Amino acid sequence: MADPNLLTARHDSIFTITFNREAKMNAMTASFLADLKAALASVRFDDRVSVVVLKATGKAFTTGYDLDGSDWILSQNPIALKGKLNLDRDREDIKGLLEYWWTLWKFPKPLIAQVQGLCLSGGGELIAMCDLVVAADTARFGHPAGRDLGIPPTVFLWPLLIGLRKAREFLYTGRLFSAAEAERLGLVNQVVPLDQLDATVEALAADVARTPANNLAILKQATGRFYENMGLFASGDQAAELDAVFHQSETFVSFFAKVAEDGVQAALSERRKRFG
Repeated sequence: MADPNLLTARHDSIFTITFNREAKMNAMTASFLADLKAALASVRFDDRVSVVVLKATGKAFTTGYDLDGSDWILSQNPIALKGKLNLDRDREDIKGLLEYWWTLWKFPKPLIAQVQGLCLSGGGELIAMCDLVVAADTARFGHPAGRDLGIPPTVFLWPLLIGLRKAREFLYTGRLFSAAEAERLGLVNQVVPLDQLDATVEALAADVARTPANNLAILKQATGRFYENMGLFASGDQAAELDAVFHQSETFVSFFAKVAEDGVQAALSERRKRFG
């Protein structure tokens, strides 16, 4: 049997979900996302759990969505179709993915992301849905796929979290940025040495859990409403539409045509030659 996508454990009032696809850099597949949703649902109404921690095995928190096509996150597999997607169907798929992320946004218990390494592309959507983020000084963030493959429908909440200028810079250039820069910009709450990451998150989660769970739910809802009232959900819908249009671009089609012909690594190598 294959290793499970996730490992779960509860200690006192802290529920920990550990991403367990180390060999694949914890890249997210359809089954991975389903398992994460199920793990969260299992404690949604559990009064014994006050806080959920998301962490990962290996050197990467997650490199984003898995590109090998064997467990694709949407109904159309761009590898099989050599990148030529039906626009209307793709639009509906992306809106469905967006709704998935909003279920995490609305999850009533605080989510704390523990980021030890690479957190790229779809991983940025994941931490955007978390209440708090603690990163090791070895962590790096970014969306290299922004040059050629599309935008995430949440746009990582970057325009709200780090501002318009930096959001555009990171999307236009696809460059990765350090944990220190992420902390300076307000994308993460705290950066610590890697060997202190576990202890720091454990202490933070325990401190948050001292607040009664019902009060935490109210505090989370109250702060989230400021973003919702500014048009968060409507902006996500519009970004989903634009992502579907992006998927009609020459760069998207040529990338997945290359994957179909020569494999993911060959396509990534060609991308590096083109964009650096």
